[in-house]
Amino acid sequence: MDTNKASKLASGFLAVTAVLGIIMLATDQILRDSLSGQHWDALAVFVIIDLAVAVYVVVKRSRTGLTLGAAWSILRIIIQLADVAIAPTLQMSYGDFANYLFNPTLITSPNPPGVPAALIDLIIILELATAGVALGRHEPPKVS
Repeated sequence: MDTNKASKLASGFLAVTAVLGIIMLATDQILRDSLSGQHWDALAVFVIIDLAVAVYVVVKRSRTGLTLGAAWSILRIIIQLADVAIAPTLQMSYGDFANYLFNPTLITSPNPPGVPAALIDLIIILELATAGVALGRHEPPKVS
């Protein structure tokens, strides 16, 4: 895949990731109420960064842009997985908090079914896809 196509695809994945983050911000009551809303604020910042990186990647259409998209996606995956470490501050076990974050079949009132886990799982899949597209792009051979 050439850089132009890879940039469009990676940018699209990042934009969809941002939309999923916006849906989570709108629907996850537990996120809004936990830790005085600090996690809600952090997700809002993630959404802004997702959109900014998506715009940069599609406008720049370069290896640099794709590298930035891949780096942000990998960093975000690490941050999301590391989020399990804060379980004790929420008076939860690590396993229970991981279940809340990543089990899409878990229903956690007052949240709608699948929130936040189904959204987080989709976001991680899109971040992996972004990194894969961005790091796996190949330049067509130059003809002299």
